[in-house]
Amino acid sequence: MFKSDVVLTLEEKIVRIERLFDAPVQLVWEVWTNPVHIEKWWGPKGFTNPTVEFDFKVGGSYRIVMRSPEGVDYPVKGKFLEITPFQSFVISDLVDEHPDEWVRDVQKMAGVTGDRDILNSKLRVLFEEAEGKTKVTLFTEFASNQIRDGFASSGMKEGWSDSFEKLETNALPNPNQISLEKKLNHPQELVFNALSNPLTIDTWWGPSGFKTTTQTMDFKVGGKWIFTMLGPDGKVWPNTIKYKEIRKFDYLEYLHGSGEENKNDDFLVNVYLIALDKNQTLIKMQLTFPDTNVRNAVIGFGAIESGQQTLSKLNQYLEHQNEST
Repeated sequence: MFKSDVVLTLEEKIVRIERLFDAPVQLVWEVWTNPVHIEKWWGPKGFTNPTVEFDFKVGGSYRIVMRSPEGVDYPVKGKFLEITPFQSFVISDLVDEHPDEWVRDVQKMAGVTGDRDILNSKLRVLFEEAEGKTKVTLFTEFASNQIRDGFASSGMKEGWSDSFEKLETNALPNPNQISLEKKLNHPQELVFNALSNPLTIDTWWGPSGFKTTTQTMDFKVGGKWIFTMLGPDGKVWPNTIKYKEIRKFDYLEYLHGSGEENKNDDFLVNVYLIALDKNQTLIKMQLTFPDTNVRNAVIGFGAIESGQQTLSKLNQYLEHQNEST
C-alpha cells in the first residue's frame, strides 16, 4: 500500500509543507477545488465541515467552517488571488472569525500581541505530477518569521497530516467519475418539476452563455430528451438524454451523449434530490464516464465549471419562479 509522509520545512516567513499522493493531478486538483470533496477531508481528524462555500475564480471568495469534536467552530475565509489550472492557486487565509481563545493561544506561542489581523496569511498550493503521482506543496506566508514559528509550533504539520490522510482515504473520487452538488432553498417537488418540464427547462439548462433548445422531451423511463446547445462562439452542440430510471420526486438516472450514431460518447448520470427540510433540497449529480481518459478530457473542457454554472442557473430560475408566485 502506498504511503507518504508530510514534510515540513521553514523558509523566510514561510512554512512549507509537502506530500505525495498516489493519484493523477486531475483527481488531486479536483479534491482541492470542488466543495463536494473538500467537506470530506478538510481539517484534523474528528473535525467536520458544515459550511463549505467555494467560488473558485480569481477574485472569488471562500469560507470553510471547521467544527471540532467538542462543537467549536473555526471559520477560515479569504479570496482566490491567482489560479493556474492543474498547476497552482493562491488564496488569502483570514482568521477574522476564529475563536478568541485560539487567537490568544497562537499569539502566545508566537510571542506577539495586538490585533488578530497579524495572524492572517497567504497560501500557495502547488501541484506537480510525475509517473501518475502528484506532489502537493503548500507555501504559507506569514507577516514575520516570529509568527511563522508560532504557527509551526501550533500543530500545522499534524493538522495537515490528518487532512491529507482523510483526503486520500475519503475524498479522492473514482478516476472515471465527476461529482457535483448544490443546496437549493426550494422544495424537493419544485426542483424535480424543473428537471422534468419540457416547457421551461430551456430557460435554465446549460452553462453560462449557452442557449438550450429542446426538440422533443419524453420524460419517462425509456424516453428521450433531444436538444441542442448553442455556445457563445456560435457552435451548436447536439445532445440526447435517455431516461433509464425515474423516481418521483427524488431520483433520476439517464445516459447523456451527443445522440450521433457514429459516436459512442454516452456517459451515465445519477441525480439525487435529497429533501433537507420542507423548503431546502440538496441536488447531487454523479457523472460516470467510460474510462479515466474520457473523464479527464471533459474536465479539460470545463465540465465541472459548466455543471456548477448549470446548477446555479437552476437555483436562479427557481428563485425567479418563487418571486413570480
